[in-house]
Amino acid sequence: MDIEEIKPQRSISLVKTCIIFFISVVIIFTTARYMSNEDFRSSVNRNIFKSEVSEDTLKSIDIDNNTNVNIYAYDKYITVLAKNLLLQYDETGDLVSKLDVNISVPIMDSAGKFLAIAENSGQKIYLVSGKEIVWERELEGEISRVSVNEKGFVSVIIKNTAYKSKIIVFDNSGTDLFTIFLHSNYAICADISDNSKYLAVGEVSYSGTIVKSSVYIYSMEKAQTDPKNAVINSYEADGGELIIGINYNGSDTAVCMFNSYVQKVTKDSNERLYDITPYDSFIDISLDSEIAIINRSETGMFSYEYQIDFKNTLGKSERVYILNQDVPNFVVSNKNKIAVNLGREVEFIKTSGWLKKKYISNTTVNSVVLGDSIAGIVYKNKIVIISL
Repeated sequence: MDIEEIKPQRSISLVKTCIIFFISVVIIFTTARYMSNEDFRSSVNRNIFKSEVSEDTLKSIDIDNNTNVNIYAYDKYITVLAKNLLLQYDETGDLVSKLDVNISVPIMDSAGKFLAIAENSGQKIYLVSGKEIVWERELEGEISRVSVNEKGFVSVIIKNTAYKSKIIVFDNSGTDLFTIFLHSNYAICADISDNSKYLAVGEVSYSGTIVKSSVYIYSMEKAQTDPKNAVINSYEADGGELIIGINYNGSDTAVCMFNSYVQKVTKDSNERLYDITPYDSFIDISLDSEIAIINRSETGMFSYEYQIDFKNTLGKSERVYILNQDVPNFVVSNKNKIAVNLGREVEFIKTSGWLKKKYISNTTVNSVVLGDSIAGIVYKNKIVIISL
């Protein structure tokens, strides 16, 4: 190949490199501006992504405001529990199932296609999937907390028996796999890993001068034959800390929230993930592999700006979503997204830091329920349905 042939090839290669560099700069600049500039973000969402929806254009479910109803969302369903009936609606607002559930004051948890529902301080518990009740049980003692994973394995914390607490674990067919008895500590929370190999239990001791919280990781295989010796790792929290919740991220990482920090506990390690600050107004550990933190910063004598930080629990990556001066009323989460209620607006934000959907309301929103692919905007007499 002679010199005259090489020169055009180098020129073409240089042009390609410049184009790629220019596109990369535009993408980085646009992404940064989208994350940090509310006006620019609103314009992009409205005109390009078409992600804004309003109350008047969506289907809804009518509810009786004179009846005590409990509203929840999981998988692709909006559920309404009232008068011992669990009504399930799809994204079109059609009633797809009506299940007899003898529960008045529910405790609920969901993962994937499964919904665990129990009577708060009662004995009844149900596992629901799709349009059917998979199994139901009546347990001795008083149920204080339930948890279910995506395989349908359920943990139940029971109080007011001969023990301080009991934790019963069921498989997805309702078979009682094992029971853990606590003689001196109280079980506050529990969660089962995605692969159903590990159970994490958060316990509290009130016997000393200060509260002591601990987390124990159990091998579920060993617990079925020898539960007393099934602990494979444990973590003792700082003195005075009260454990608030546990959520398994994947198959090995139990994310544990205490009063003033968040800790990661695995089958063979412990690691501090985050120290809570006075500027944090909300923290959620129930997302998939993320912690969501809403914090504020002063912009004037009586003015603040709010932002959401998404911190990955399996690595070191972080993403930010700017709320500016919008004060969040409350936040709910599911898998890889959160819903932030801002009064007459609800923003559905992905853990990637991008807006998934924005809902505009005519009046103040009472509450929001969030499933995998569906959300419900709850008012006094109706639930507006949003497909996600």
